[in-house]
Amino acid sequence: MFSRFVNVIDRLGGGIAGVLNLIGGLALVALIPSFAWLVFGRYVLNETPTWVEQVSLILIVLITFPVAAAGIRDNSHLSVSFFRDALPPKMAAIVAAIGYGASAWFGYWMLIGAMDLVAFNWAKTMPIIHISDGLRSVPMAVCGAGIMFYSVIHILKIAARWKTISQARIYHDDLLNEDVK
Repeated sequence: MFSRFVNVIDRLGGGIAGVLNLIGGLALVALIPSFAWLVFGRYVLNETPTWVEQVSLILIVLITFPVAAAGIRDNSHLSVSFFRDALPPKMAAIVAAIGYGASAWFGYWMLIGAMDLVAFNWAKTMPIIHISDGLRSVPMAVCGAGIMFYSVIHILKIAARWKTISQARIYHDDLLNEDVK
């Protein structure tokens, strides 16, 4: 029952990660023509479009933060796992769980800090584009929530797959990606 619950939550997390990656991808696609327009306006029309700077700041946080959260789910972030991988499987899984616990703690505080920034800046407006300055911090809050969510899922996957981990010769992240019956 617990394993099935973890599998369902992991699949839900996969769908959310897909949406986060889509948001980052669309923001990247929007960033490229906006900078092309900036260069064209500045050097061809000799009239710099001033809105591009403010919009690009929003697009950069939409690229960075949601994709960073999705990267936690996929274990695609830079990590130093040499020492963990050198340990026996049970110890390595415990070390991994401790690392995911620390990541969840970091994600929690990132969420809290970002929500404070959203609340503090919501009444202010960004110059030129006249939308709430608090919107710049919303992707950071989403990232914090995502880091916390995906780190907890990894811990649950370690617990659900403990028997498989115990029987493995070496610990590796792929042990966590197999559905347990």
